[in-house]
Amino acid sequence: MTTTPHTGTLRVKTGFAEMFKGGVIMDVVTAEHARIAEAAGATAVMALERVPADIRVDGGVARMSDPKMIKEIIGAVSIPVMAKVRIGHFVEAQILQALGVDFIDESEVLTPADESYHIDKHAFTVPFVNGAKNLGEALRRVGEGASMIRTKGEAGTGNVVEAVRHARTVLGEIRAIQARPVEELMTVARDLQAPYELVRYVHEHGKLPVVNFAAGGVATPADAALMMHLGLDGVFVGSGIFKSGGGDLGQIEKRARAIVKAVTHYQNPDILAEISEDIGAPMTGINIDSLIPSERLAERGW
Repeated sequence: MTTTPHTGTLRVKTGFAEMFKGGVIMDVVTAEHARIAEAAGATAVMALERVPADIRVDGGVARMSDPKMIKEIIGAVSIPVMAKVRIGHFVEAQILQALGVDFIDESEVLTPADESYHIDKHAFTVPFVNGAKNLGEALRRVGEGASMIRTKGEAGTGNVVEAVRHARTVLGEIRAIQARPVEELMTVARDLQAPYELVRYVHEHGKLPVVNFAAGGVATPADAALMMHLGLDGVFVGSGIFKSGGGDLGQIEKRARAIVKAVTHYQNPDILAEISEDIGAPMTGINIDSLIPSERLAERGW
């Protein structure tokens, strides 16, 4: 008796995301960067034309990357390759799925394409990751079919404060739901504007129904370890890697390896002290308070 394999189901997609737990996913803009990330121990790479710091400086409309570049990165590494689409741009997502990427990030770092709706992610066999600032936002994205959630942070700043704020907000709201009696959960769902069945899941299990990573402003091994201590499942690193060390690829790879080790050994200060030594200058950070509202990428999406 033969059985028909089931591919692209919600269980398969969320199970695939579980495989990234305890790992680091790195933004890369060239095949060479992708090979550096793989050699450093990254569990996956995020292919995009410009790291968030450059998108922030350049301004203009940021879109899905050139398919040729994405295919070059897919061909350069053996680890999973992710790529970004604009919020609500389901055609860009269809193109990335056709290219064979392993994960799609519906990202606020790119210029949103739709001011009202996110992509119906259930319509795709490839899994999606979305950013969230709070629990309601996270559960709305999961309700749309997201298989992974990440903090939005404030991408391209090298400043981890917003990622910390978002992580503490989500985890604090989860603890608050657990303390509520069952009969109040429908009201909680109404207030969060989140699906009731997902609120019930959070109440019963004390966690999101998908893995939850840190992103936005992670620039040092200590930043990565901090996010793991807060209770996140792993870390995305973008500009924090390739905008450090003055562009020296040797120093960049050394910092990348250190951040991967920091996620694994986040509870061991002795190892963190050792791996944080002589890894070059971190990227120049941006004080979040100096950004005007229109410059804050985390405010995109809802």
